[in-house]
Amino acid sequence: MLSSRAFRSLQQTGRVPRIARPLAALGSSNSSSIIGIREIATKFSKNKKKDAGRDSDRDKDKWVSRKTLARRNPALGLDMPNIELVYGLLPVMTAIKQGRRDIHGLYIQSRYEGDLERERLEEVVELADSMGVITQEVSRSSLDAVVANTVHQGVVLKTQRFPSPKIREMGEFVDGQHQITFSDDSVVAHQPRRKYPLWILLEGIQDSHNLGSIIRSALYFGVDGIMLGGQKFCRPTPAVSKASAGAMECMNIFKMTKVDRVLKNAKDVGWRVVCTTTRSSATVSNVAVGDLGELNSPTVLVLGSEDMGISEAVLDMSDSNVHISAQSETPSVLDSLNVNVAASILLAGLRMPKNAA
Repeated sequence: MLSSRAFRSLQQTGRVPRIARPLAALGSSNSSSIIGIREIATKFSKNKKKDAGRDSDRDKDKWVSRKTLARRNPALGLDMPNIELVYGLLPVMTAIKQGRRDIHGLYIQSRYEGDLERERLEEVVELADSMGVITQEVSRSSLDAVVANTVHQGVVLKTQRFPSPKIREMGEFVDGQHQITFSDDSVVAHQPRRKYPLWILLEGIQDSHNLGSIIRSALYFGVDGIMLGGQKFCRPTPAVSKASAGAMECMNIFKMTKVDRVLKNAKDVGWRVVCTTTRSSATVSNVAVGDLGELNSPTVLVLGSEDMGISEAVLDMSDSNVHISAQSETPSVLDSLNVNVAASILLAGLRMPKNAA
């Protein structure tokens, strides 16, 4: 049973999002009582055989849905608002350091088995202690159970959902910063990591591994934030954080429901829209990324979904289209790269002033 203090902490949510400051420890995290995870694991194991036939066709590497895990393990408290389980050494450590989530407890594997990295595990425990996070040692089977047998590296963090509010408007870039307005009317001012801001819009990206890889590359190449849009898209889940090696915890990630309207408003106040396409799908001037020239204005780089690419409505607003030139003749069915690979190559090839004014 959760204490009243713990329940109140789960109900507290902030309306104004916190802008990420990459790789910086931003103060202490909230903590509360930990639920007995052994009891959770026992209940999960009892249900495992019962659900084996039902789940046999599912991808075993995929994260079990929040609804399913909450149904199987009511003591875990996943049916309460804004709760999820972050797993893996780098995601857990970075989530604690960044301080962007309310943290409700850390589970650590009690025995060092196989390739478990003891020194790094102890580093996570020391970091959690310094931040006032309650830690509990549990068996490996218990951790396997609550994260549906994904690779957790001996650590699982019970925490608030990753903050990704809905963006409504990108403001004009003036005096070295621009404002971001959200659907709840809250506003934050953002200073870019480069001379001019660079944001990525991912339209319809649904694969968690693709999204995680793109986030990792974006952080490495100095992108200020990522906007997720389209009819269907992957949200920033623990699986995405793991695929990004924890980079997701440092990145500004926002959702949007009306992609075309947000882009139109951005263009009206001086933002440049650059869409990534294959050479055959160009609707405006289409150049190789190396020939694009220096981007000397606020820019939104758009990448489309794995199967459908960028929608026509968004392509119609593009100021420039770029492609990655193939280095040899390829079959027509291989006219493009995987979206996360393409994102890395494009970001490496874009020419923008590195230092802020």
